[in-house]
Amino acid sequence: MKKRSPLLPLQKAVYNRLKSNLTVPIYDAVPESAVFPYVTIGEDTSVDWSTKLTSGQEVTHTLHVWSQYIGMTEVKDLIDQVIQALTISPLDMSADKFKAIVHSLDLNETFRDPDGTTRHGVLRFRFKIQDIEPEV
Repeated sequence: MKKRSPLLPLQKAVYNRLKSNLTVPIYDAVPESAVFPYVTIGEDTSVDWSTKLTSGQEVTHTLHVWSQYIGMTEVKDLIDQVIQALTISPLDMSADKFKAIVHSLDLNETFRDPDGTTRHGVLRFRFKIQDIEPEV
């Protein structure tokens, strides 16, 4: 059974879902001209869960929420918006022949960055992703 990575298809699906549900920018690489608030695509981990008949991986996908609003209100509101956007329904990864069969929020946390001004939220989502591309 061949193996493929679902990491980029998952990132595309997360980005598309957030772009259509949030009013702040979502970046993979933050431009120098970026204005707060915004969301950035973060780190991933992946563990194989394939069987003899099914190919798949369990992936954690991290997102970062950034704000310079005084206090934690804005960053916490954005965290809530991200959670709602990503848990309302399964992500569409069908164009890349993957299917997110389980998704859940694994962690969220907020803190002040060392600059004393920037508020930072971290969210980690867990996805169980099945490769649905037929073998040739």
